[in-house]
Amino acid sequence: MEISSSSLDFRLILLDVNVLRPHEEIIEQAVRSLANEIRIEGEVRDPLIVDKDELVILDGMHRYSALKALMCRYAPCCLVDYDSPLIKVGAWFRLFNVSEAESLAERILNESNLAYSKIESKGEIDPRAVLLTKNRCEFLLTKAMEPIERARTAVQLEKLVTKADQRVEYLSEMVAVQRLRSGEMNLVITVPVFSKQQIRRFCQQAVLLPHKTTRHIIPSRPLHVNVPLKMLVDPRLTQTEADGMLGDLLAKRHVDRKPPGSVVDGRKYEEELLDFAS
Repeated sequence: MEISSSSLDFRLILLDVNVLRPHEEIIEQAVRSLANEIRIEGEVRDPLIVDKDELVILDGMHRYSALKALMCRYAPCCLVDYDSPLIKVGAWFRLFNVSEAESLAERILNESNLAYSKIESKGEIDPRAVLLTKNRCEFLLTKAMEPIERARTAVQLEKLVTKADQRVEYLSEMVAVQRLRSGEMNLVITVPVFSKQQIRRFCQQAVLLPHKTTRHIIPSRPLHVNVPLKMLVDPRLTQTEADGMLGDLLAKRHVDRKPPGSVVDGRKYEEELLDFAS
């Protein structure tokens, strides 16, 4: 089903799960929880966001893994033109509110055997910074690392902080720094931003980035397609038949267009939403 939004055209379709290509690792516990939720509800609410050319999953790694765990043959997908300049890639910074942030930062860097230097921020964050604290202290890695190794290092540091029962929050780069400087949070672990070309290359090489590394900014996002689980697992349906059933299902729905900044199911979205719930 072809959809036109105010800024981006895309296609809602059912695809064979085996042709899809994840680019990030998943958390097994989260997959089990999501698979159980889908099983109980009997439907998949939101489609995976997928690159139409190389079938890279841009958003929905855990949904994809949950569908595979449920033995689904097909997955509801929103195919987009990944090369569009309207689709951008950011990163998920890790935010914490801890006691003695600087001391903790030094301890986890030392535990990880990472050589570092500490500087006072003068404005723009140094691109080598891996840890930031609210009093404008930046911890820089003194040894150069490839971006993928930097991302893995960030996850390693995150695990050391959360091991002490500290709650982590994932936010965009800009919002994370704003909350840090406002004093709302006092420790940030940074993550490098990858290019679309790098992400596609990793997929071609079957290399997965750590979980919650990339943050894809899609100008328009479909929600609540609510595809019945039985449609996705039915061994009798060909992909053409299943996709035709999806089109018939969505054609009966009213699409509610919601502007950027809308809150749906407790989450605030930066992009325009196309809500198929009604």
